[in-house]
Amino acid sequence: MGLELKELHRRYWGREPADRLLIGESREGTFFLQPFLDLGIKAGPLSLADVPEPEAFIETYFRRMLRGAALDGDLYWVLKPPRALPWMEAIIGCGVHVSTTSLSMTATPPDVVPDLDRLDLATNGWLRLMTAFTRNLAQHFGDEYPAGHTLLRGPSDMLAALLGLSFYTELYDHPEAVKRLARQCTDIWIQVLRTQYRQIPSYQGGHVAGTMGVWAPGPVAVYQEDAAGFISESMYREVFWDCDRAIAEAFPYSLLHLHSASLRMLPAVLEIPSLTAVNVVVDPLGPTLLELLPDLQRIQAAGKALHLHGDLSAGDVQRVRTDLSPDGLCLSLVRDR
Repeated sequence: MGLELKELHRRYWGREPADRLLIGESREGTFFLQPFLDLGIKAGPLSLADVPEPEAFIETYFRRMLRGAALDGDLYWVLKPPRALPWMEAIIGCGVHVSTTSLSMTATPPDVVPDLDRLDLATNGWLRLMTAFTRNLAQHFGDEYPAGHTLLRGPSDMLAALLGLSFYTELYDHPEAVKRLARQCTDIWIQVLRTQYRQIPSYQGGHVAGTMGVWAPGPVAVYQEDAAGFISESMYREVFWDCDRAIAEAFPYSLLHLHSASLRMLPAVLEIPSLTAVNVVVDPLGPTLLELLPDLQRIQAAGKALHLHGDLSAGDVQRVRTDLSPDGLCLSLVRDR
């Protein structure tokens, strides 16, 4: 009969022996702006007051997406504040811009970089809205379906949004100032996720990893460092490695999202002792899965669970099954629809 699904999920995080990998296909695809379009949001700047109340999303989005089931194959679809919003960037003072052409929301840098030490999270409007979404979902669905945290971009992404195009030049010109900002972003990130977990009910005695669909026996931090993928490994080590280590240490389980086209920081990432898992998105224009295999095997050899994500062919899926260990392996298929 094989291992029960919950046991497979539990074993994933510790890379314990498993008789098969976890595999599922997201029902959500990559089109995250649609709920806002359905509720009348237009292109252009989006203010906090423009965002519909959390209750408005229940019937138009969440119940429709649930379709009566929580599982997509082996993986859970998690109820979470809408992931299209650049939540962390907005919380630290960036503007939000809606593009109906690219079907996305992006963060825009403020005219003046705010003093992040003076940021009051207790009264922060964007954090209060995120918490309202999380609380509303818990009230509507309780422990019937898993709720979790939404997409929360990590310190390098927060800084890239805050500083705009000067992010990369500031790393060279004023590295100590950027390091200080990065640490402030890290502390804010941790506080924000702790605030969310105070509203997220447990599910089957644990929590599901945000956007990744894997159940864990305790809270999971899912974060990403897309902007750091464009700097050197040595600069990542100098500025952001301690940030990512601090996030991983702050929660029982952690999963760091990377892109296949920018894995130059991978050797440093694998040295984060408390990091539990690494997610790799197989980019359509990046290396092929065959070219990625040495890096994917390196992740497993380092003792990290591997979460692989992308629009993969049947041949790619078979290669994953044959060339990677099923222990601590998850394959999340996503179709661009």
